[in-house]
Amino acid sequence: MRSANPFAPTFGALPPVLAGRADVIGDIAAAWETGPTHPGYTALLLGRRGTGKTVVLEELRALAQRQGWLTVSAAAVTPGLLDRLGHAAAEHLNRAAEALDADLRGDLAAAGIGIGTAYDPGADLARRLATVLSVLAEHLDRQGAGMAVTVDELHAGQTDELRTLGIALQDVTRLAQLPMAFVGAGLPVLEDTLLSDESVTFLQRCGRYEVGFLDHAAARTALAEPIRQRGGRMSPEAIDHAVEAAGGYPFMVQLVGFHTWEAAAEPDTAVALADVVEGARAAQQHIGQLVIAPLWRDQPAAARRFLIAMTHDDGESQLTDIARRMDVTSGYVSVYRARLIKSGLVADVGKRTVAFALPSTRSWIRALDEFSYISESLHLTEERSVGFTLPHD
Repeated sequence: MRSANPFAPTFGALPPVLAGRADVIGDIAAAWETGPTHPGYTALLLGRRGTGKTVVLEELRALAQRQGWLTVSAAAVTPGLLDRLGHAAAEHLNRAAEALDADLRGDLAAAGIGIGTAYDPGADLARRLATVLSVLAEHLDRQGAGMAVTVDELHAGQTDELRTLGIALQDVTRLAQLPMAFVGAGLPVLEDTLLSDESVTFLQRCGRYEVGFLDHAAARTALAEPIRQRGGRMSPEAIDHAVEAAGGYPFMVQLVGFHTWEAAAEPDTAVALADVVEGARAAQQHIGQLVIAPLWRDQPAAARRFLIAMTHDDGESQLTDIARRMDVTSGYVSVYRARLIKSGLVADVGKRTVAFALPSTRSWIRALDEFSYISESLHLTEERSVGFTLPHD
């Protein structure tokens, strides 16, 4: 009977093999071992969509639970983050109600927080959240344990909520030196938004960890090991082709692996080069639908013109060439260069040079219905284009 497909090409899903993240996880684990005085005890995971930030966050949450810590987790993608964190912490306190010392009960009562009842954030939301977290951390400290607070999708959070959360975390972790670690995850755009806000100082002082593309060895492990664990084997040529097709992009690794498994007649026995070729073709189609298209739709017209100007190079693009094609100044293209790098569509490969973060982006844009129209508006004719013919409707 054919085994179930081990790969997980779904955002946030745990991959069958977590490869290439040992350094990040190890550094944060070491910080937890040291305690609140370690700069990495409060940390931020920054990376593009599909690089596995949520996966690393979940692995750290599982690590905390394995070492006997409590975890309080939430996502900032919708308003109400503080309520969700407060409810989660209060539930832990309710379960530990009988073991709470009298002074801690008094702290809760002073803040108007009842034991064994539903958490009510009330009007003084910030104070109540800080009290719940502080009491819980103090109780755990007395028990010789600790806790980890994890927040995903920080880039989508409301600044006021995150500022309040930062104040509460700072009071508990940095000032009171209680065992409450924090890990947040978000897109690199955080550097230019939340982390540039002078009122959010706590998050600015968190340790920064980049969750980026996988190197060659990690990608090989992530692709070949799940198949090996199911009893199958990939030929060296098949592995090489799969690694090249994935380009180190973690989400693409899972897509290539998934579709390769589906293409193979007996993947739990052997996976051939032809299976990988078919799997990579299917993965290329899906990466456009799942990753590139949403990013493209988020861009203003000028940024799309920038991207189309890039497609007229078969490799890296010089900003001077992009500016000439768009008939704009170098300062104008620099603005959109920065925007597109933060979005994850474009990679910074030099002071005046850019490239597509995902190689498949170039072919995906060239196939768009609007490609010819925008190219013509940029005065990019077939004769001036490089290495390909413009598609026609």
